[in-house]
Amino acid sequence: MTPRTLASAALLAAFALPAVALAQSAPEIVAPVRTWDHRGQVTLRAGLSAGYRFVIRYEDGGGADPCDDGNNKFCTGLSPLLLDAALGVGATRTLEFEARMRLGVMTNFDDSRPLQLGVGLRTLSDPDSPLKFALGAAAFVDVTSDRRRAGGDFDVVLRAEEGLQYDVNRWFGVYAVAGESFGLLRNFSCVIDANLGVQVRGP
Repeated sequence: MTPRTLASAALLAAFALPAVALAQSAPEIVAPVRTWDHRGQVTLRAGLSAGYRFVIRYEDGGGADPCDDGNNKFCTGLSPLLLDAALGVGATRTLEFEARMRLGVMTNFDDSRPLQLGVGLRTLSDPDSPLKFALGAAAFVDVTSDRRRAGGDFDVVLRAEEGLQYDVNRWFGVYAVAGESFGLLRNFSCVIDANLGVQVRGP
């Protein structure tokens, strides 16, 4: 091997070895893991609720009851179909705060249309999974316009919800929950219902 060849080989090695070492020491680029949490997103939910109710009157002979057209102390029956809407924000990876409205799609036995306004919160399990368990609680003011109610046109309703939500992507999900609503002032009432709906989110 001639001196010129040796010099060329040495020069090539001088440039190649640092490049190889740099490539070996460079950090590996890892693709970001996609998450399914709702933190920082504005949320809008809409669903339909149908259920069955139980009512215990506080007083007999006080006029027509919300669940029948008679004068019974205890009565039961189907509750009107309701549109359940909520506008909220994802406060943390698993917690949402919401302003809520429940409006009768169908009227009650006395042609009144239920209307409830309130606030609530939801907690969702496993923010890294598209399928989540959902638990919710809300407080409503029932302002249904109904002059035949024994207890007047104002009530306070407490509600609990439990079910599942599946996020199709970061901006859209579907959910199914069971709900229990308790009316306190007009009479003691309990409505057990099923609620199916969708949620859209952004950004």
